[in-house]
Amino acid sequence: MAEKLSDRLILGVDLARRSRHGRFYAVVLLNETMGTVEYFPSISKFKLIRLIKHLKPEILATDNIYEFGDDRRRSGSLVEFLRELPSNTRLIQVTGGVRQQPLTRLAKRLNLTFNRLNPVDEANACALLAREGFGDEVLFRKDKTQIKVSRARSLGKGGWSQKRYGRKVHTAVKKRAGEIRDLLEEAGLSYELRTKKGFGGYVNAVFLVDAAKDNIHIPSGRNGDVQVQVSPLARERIEFRERSRPRRVRKHIIVGVDPGTTTAVAILDLNGNLIELSSSRTRTPAEVIGLIAEIGKPLIVASDVTPAPSGVNRVKKAFNAILHEPQESLSIDTKIALARPFGYKNDHERDALAAALDAYKSRALKFEQIARKTPPGIDLDEVKAIVVRGSSIDSAISSLLADKKMSTERIEDAEKKKVDYEILELRSNLRSAYERIELFKNYLKELELKLKAKDEEIEKLRLEIDAAFSRERRVVLRERELKKKNSEIKRLKGEIWNYKEENKKLLSRIDYLKTVRKQEMRGEGIPLKVIEAFNKNSILKLKDEYGIRKGDLVLFRDASGGGEGTVRMLAEFGIRAVIYLGEMSHIAYDTFIELGIPAFKAEDLDVQVTEEVAVVDSDRFESMVEKWKELHGLMIEKKREKWFEEIVDEYRMERGKEKR
Repeated sequence: MAEKLSDRLILGVDLARRSRHGRFYAVVLLNETMGTVEYFPSISKFKLIRLIKHLKPEILATDNIYEFGDDRRRSGSLVEFLRELPSNTRLIQVTGGVRQQPLTRLAKRLNLTFNRLNPVDEANACALLAREGFGDEVLFRKDKTQIKVSRARSLGKGGWSQKRYGRKVHTAVKKRAGEIRDLLEEAGLSYELRTKKGFGGYVNAVFLVDAAKDNIHIPSGRNGDVQVQVSPLARERIEFRERSRPRRVRKHIIVGVDPGTTTAVAILDLNGNLIELSSSRTRTPAEVIGLIAEIGKPLIVASDVTPAPSGVNRVKKAFNAILHEPQESLSIDTKIALARPFGYKNDHERDALAAALDAYKSRALKFEQIARKTPPGIDLDEVKAIVVRGSSIDSAISSLLADKKMSTERIEDAEKKKVDYEILELRSNLRSAYERIELFKNYLKELELKLKAKDEEIEKLRLEIDAAFSRERRVVLRERELKKKNSEIKRLKGEIWNYKEENKKLLSRIDYLKTVRKQEMRGEGIPLKVIEAFNKNSILKLKDEYGIRKGDLVLFRDASGGGEGTVRMLAEFGIRAVIYLGEMSHIAYDTFIELGIPAFKAEDLDVQVTEEVAVVDSDRFESMVEKWKELHGLMIEKKREKWFEEIVDEYRMERGKEKR
């Protein structure tokens, strides 16, 4: 890109097309300093952002900001685009903010014509309108920046060194926050600091700085355990601010006035271009005259009716202008036909604009004749003004040529004197420069001698540093190795301690199991196999770890949840009885009875339960089994006989069907 960043750049942008790959934009780059224009017919959104960041244009102009992103929420793509803009780049929506105007109507104010179906033409129109002061500025950022200093990684779930590591990270965050505070104070920037304290330092620190992001020379990034995020503070919502259009004071203008309760003013240049069109109910005659004076000096003040109202005559007298009255008052159809190409907001603006255009059109042929006769180098508007005031074209041109010749001679004399003075001044500066050169030569020789001495001293110090570094390196390596060994010893001691604790628990468990085994051998107790829950997963887990053999007694810590399928699974293993804690479902209990497996509550047998082992008194158990059989034995036999009869009946029915 040939442009320098110091050039005044205006970027006009319009949406070119959409596809599944994203949005593409037409871009026109106006370089006001160099007077050049560049066209980019289609570039992606990513490349557009890179172009803006590289050029940092003064103005980014578009006809609709939502072409940069459809989502209007704060988290949408439009907001992300606005965050990417440099702080010195102003985003201008040329069609206005709240009260928008069509781009075609605005273009007519500058006599611009463009193809509405060509995105490059629309982008060019946006850039030219923004240059002339049209549109509203889009406000998104506040003039504040947030700098957040925080840890760069999580501290984890815990461990031997978590507290020490957390203290190290929080200390690093506090140290980095102090460095940033010193940088802000050195730069003279006011700020507000909020901190969250942690063990040994800060968990995070947030600076709210009263300056734009580009004026704070602190980069975002991550360094070790600390990360820094620098981001501009955004407004609660996107706002629009009306721009004050710069006015170029013109030497001669045509003014149309429609006075009354609402006063309207239309101003044209002598080429028929619309410069100003506005109306107001609160504007006084003095304010109307002041508005006109800011734009130029009226040559003609026009009215749309005959005779002209007193308000028009007042403006005419204030500027000593020529009054234009139509031969007869303009009809509404005529006024609409005259004003429609330029556009207007109300009937008052239409009448003022029609009056000015009627004044221009009545003299358009004369102005064309003046343009053909006027030689290059003569102010065409000045010739038109002299002719309108009553002079002929030739005499107007002659008077301006004479004035120009006299002015040229005076300029030449002044320039000659200026050149002579500059020659004397340059000669004096040249002598001073030669004297300074001699002084610099002598000073250069002194510096060369000092530099040679410094080089010798640097070489000597370098040799000493290398020797010292070699000694220090050996010491550091030895200390590092010792630190590594000590750390390993400490870790192994910790593992030994863990193994000792685990060994104590295992020895205690072995002693208990031996006691249980002795009781079993003496017939004092029967061991139970403990299952945590009454479900298939817990039963299969016990079977995999310890096995379930025929004749085993099983204890459920939680008897809820078991069903018929779970009971039948236990029956297949051939267990002798079930003892349970809590409450068992009726379905499961009845299934145990049906299968002939006794099921007892633990509190009825006075079971001794530990973490992994349970024991029941053998005499008490055998007594309970006998009672259970007496209570449920006859019921089980009847169910089995009924079941056998049902099978025999079913078999006979099948045989009868086969014979038939």
